[in-house]
Amino acid sequence: MFKSALSVNLALLLVAFIWGFGFVPQRLGMDYLGPAAFNAQRFALGALTLLPLLLLQRRRAGGALVNTGTLPLGIVLGGLLFGGAIFQQIAIQYTTLANVAFITGLYVIVVPLIGMFIGYRYGAVVWAGGIIAIIGLYLMTGGSTELALRGDILALIGAFFWAVHLLVLAKKAGNHPQLSLAFIQFAFCAVFSLAAAVVMEGKIIPDAAIGYLWPVVNGVIVVGIGYTLQVLVMDKADPFAASLIFSLEAVFGALAGYLVFTEQLGLAALAGAGLMMLGCVLAQLPSGEVSGEG
Repeated sequence: MFKSALSVNLALLLVAFIWGFGFVPQRLGMDYLGPAAFNAQRFALGALTLLPLLLLQRRRAGGALVNTGTLPLGIVLGGLLFGGAIFQQIAIQYTTLANVAFITGLYVIVVPLIGMFIGYRYGAVVWAGGIIAIIGLYLMTGGSTELALRGDILALIGAFFWAVHLLVLAKKAGNHPQLSLAFIQFAFCAVFSLAAAVVMEGKIIPDAAIGYLWPVVNGVIVVGIGYTLQVLVMDKADPFAASLIFSLEAVFGALAGYLVFTEQLGLAALAGAGLMMLGCVLAQLPSGEVSGEG
């Protein structure tokens, strides 16, 4: 499906775009549901979105609807997805979208640091790209140094889950049927989220009918399309380069905030967006990188 570096990078960019604008239904959904209940609904809907494709695949190739050999990895990925999503969703309640996007984007640094222990090596130019992207992310927040403990620290914990999730996908996804893998991870993330909602929130349905809209929008588009595309492309992408492109989610999130919530973008934020794009370009340059093997 992805036969060139350009097609891989464009797919990663599309994922970042979908995730960035996905912050809008994530924030609006908090008016009607708790974080865990919202995640349970959106990831369950994301899994259901894949059912027609799995049925079509089964009709063409035969075999089981979902590959059982993929189940252990899918459960692990579902757990990591649950961790990243729940901490991010709770953080949205207590801090700004810009701060959540910035702190989540810190996996730009976490990914290569962890990656060094599993065989990934990067040259100076690639590291420079990551540092420039981090500076850009910082400027996207307006250069704020204020720390909202409840929101920012939770988003930071979530960033570690996102980093490990991305690395596991990059290392293992290519060895499994990818649609099955996506379905299983979504389904188990939904199950874990539902359990958390029952235990922590005591409510799993919204207070008003419109409250169903935001999990549907996010579940079909962000999960069903965005996260599935991530699974499909990650076995062709370098994890650090992918994390840099995914960090542009902050740029698209800020744009969504401006268009929907009239959050203003200052000169610092615009400069930060430019630096992030520069960092992504630098990360694609040849630099003697040695990738870990499957």
